[in-house]
Amino acid sequence: MAEQQVSRDVKILIIDEQPLAQNYLRFALEKLGYTQVQFTERAQIALNWCKETQYDLIICAFNLHTGKDGYQFYEELKVRRIQGYSTGFIFISAETDPSLVYSVVELQPDEFLAKPYTMRDLQLRIERVLKRKHQLRPIHAWMDLGRADKALQQLDNMLTQGEYPKLVPLLLRTKGDLLLEIGDVDKALGYFQSVLAVQKFGWAQIGEVRCLLAQNNYRQAEVQLGQLELKADTRLFALDQKAELEFHRKSFEEAQQSLQQAAALAPRNLYRQQKLMNLSRLNHDYERQYRTARDMVKFARYSVFEQPDLYLNLARACIDYAASIDEDGETNKLSKQATDALTNLRSSFPDAETLDQQAVIQARLYYLRDQKDKAAKLLEKMEHVPAELNGIEDALDRAKAFHEIGMTQASKAWFDKIATHLASHQNDQNIDPFLTSYLQQERQERAELSTAPRELNNIAVMHYQHGNHQAALAAFQHAYKLLPKNAGIALNLLQSLLTAPLGAIDPVSRKKLLQSTLATIRQGKLHPEQSRRFEQLKLKHAMEIR
Repeated sequence: MAEQQVSRDVKILIIDEQPLAQNYLRFALEKLGYTQVQFTERAQIALNWCKETQYDLIICAFNLHTGKDGYQFYEELKVRRIQGYSTGFIFISAETDPSLVYSVVELQPDEFLAKPYTMRDLQLRIERVLKRKHQLRPIHAWMDLGRADKALQQLDNMLTQGEYPKLVPLLLRTKGDLLLEIGDVDKALGYFQSVLAVQKFGWAQIGEVRCLLAQNNYRQAEVQLGQLELKADTRLFALDQKAELEFHRKSFEEAQQSLQQAAALAPRNLYRQQKLMNLSRLNHDYERQYRTARDMVKFARYSVFEQPDLYLNLARACIDYAASIDEDGETNKLSKQATDALTNLRSSFPDAETLDQQAVIQARLYYLRDQKDKAAKLLEKMEHVPAELNGIEDALDRAKAFHEIGMTQASKAWFDKIATHLASHQNDQNIDPFLTSYLQQERQERAELSTAPRELNNIAVMHYQHGNHQAALAAFQHAYKLLPKNAGIALNLLQSLLTAPLGAIDPVSRKKLLQSTLATIRQGKLHPEQSRRFEQLKLKHAMEIR
């Protein structure tokens, strides 16, 4: 069969803010004979053009510094389906940082071209993408219509005819994707396993694991994930799914560790970051919650996902983290960051109706500064629970605020409403199960606790000073359970464990708590007085503190 020639009348869009790069591309494309080429420096302008014109090929620089960058541009094209499947997409970038590469790979562009490149490199990539898109057009036409079944029939016909032998690997992969989209898990599993019997394609291994998980075959899926984690092209998928499996087994700490590794590899995936934030809250890891909320604001800026809730959640995360530590300087710094988040919210979304949410956050800031009366005054008109919640995070923040100032009945009413809301939306695929578990845990812990964790620690100190060792130990344990990263509370619990009467706590629990508190103390930060007290404990109990 004669080699198919690429038409020079195709529509091409170029986005690059560097004049030299634009000039080179203009020169190269003219030299190669392409006549319908549009250039722009801005992703937003390109996005507007894409809403009016269907392009055959888009070439976009990853690094755009004004407004949306290349990643956010392509992400929005895909999320909002602004261009059809037949539009080719090539990223160009001078950077090859692993986090960039993993982030780009997740978006699955057709090609990635590293700068500097030659005209020959550019020609080969353009022609390869355009040929492939032209050959796949009959399949993509059905995919654009949402008819995966028809697309699959068309694909099977192309495989049977054998007209494009170089296209077979891509056709095989696309077939697996379509089988999963249709939801025929048994057929998809058989297909992926038949492909793997011939060659160990990474995409086929991923497909097999997806099917095993859909069939609740967790044991076999876990074995496969252990192998996929060792390979660069499948590691990100493996870490994501390991987190899900560990969460399913209620191994929440391990799930968070897997998800943190995945987020470090590809930090710009906001769905993953949202899961990590919810999981860190479930583990009472308020520092990780804060860092993740901060990253989400950073990476969402100018993207399709930027919204007021991101700024509100950052302010809330600042408060949660500040309430979990004992350092006045750090608390003040976090309080200022919470205030700055609200300022940025008002600047970015001046018309957003968030006054009530901001008032609740302000009340929590007052409480953080020991201004409980001011907090109560702000909240006194917000006790009423509406028939329908405006948002889960908003309702949760109100429940926390009421609990912190001692209005436990109002707090309970809001938590009960959250529980009712979740029960009525239990089949909603958009609600993260990590969030659901956290909300259930928060409701239970607040119900068991009439005071905030730091106040509970103060009560425990009072019991300890008056010789009420059993009551002190129980209160310190409860406070440490809620704030397991707080080195000061860990030190108090450690001292209580070491000085408690014999039999106050069973030996197994005592040993576990000793190990846990020591780890928290060594990983955290103590005040000078606390450090002195820890050194005294080490001298006095050298056999147990090593």
